[in-house]
Amino acid sequence: MTRSAIGGKLTAIALFSSMVLAGCGAQSVSEPRVDLDRVMNIAGETMNSFDARASDVNEENAMNEFSVLLGYDLNDAQPPLYDGYIGVAPQEDGSLLGFNDADSDSSYDSGEDELFKVEVDTENNRLLASSEGVVQEGGGFSMGGLFMGMMLGNMLSRQRSAGVNPASRKAGPAPSARSRSGSGSHSVGK
Repeated sequence: MTRSAIGGKLTAIALFSSMVLAGCGAQSVSEPRVDLDRVMNIAGETMNSFDARASDVNEENAMNEFSVLLGYDLNDAQPPLYDGYIGVAPQEDGSLLGFNDADSDSSYDSGEDELFKVEVDTENNRLLASSEGVVQEGGGFSMGGLFMGMMLGNMLSRQRSAGVNPASRKAGPAPSARSRSGSGSHSVGK
């Protein structure tokens, strides 16, 4: 076999390998940019401590107040959940949107990337977190407390108005993730 024939075959192999690798990347399922299990644990812990930490809460502003506290807790998590600043915004459908708050103003602006969504399913006493087609479920929150009741009432009212029923959502397997209830810490490895 001549050198030019060997060189031609090596070039063909390299080209074929590049196409195969590029095709594999295009078909892979993208993983969420944040650990949904940790998001649910932190959301559950924030819910459980909401009454003790909330101030000046009424039914109209309960979701906004909870969103602020959840944002603090998500950004204080160690190790960090995300490289940037995570903002949390209540949505019309009763969910909470976690987003890359590029300007750190705690307000969701167009052009800021959505990272995850958290929903509360009071019927089954569980949290649902979703991102990029992956849905995880977890538990670990209590329904007690006056301020927590206001927040959940506001959230449920929004869900009903939007025709949303989180109880009907099924969790799907996340890439290398597993559901667990709150551990009492925002740190990994506990």
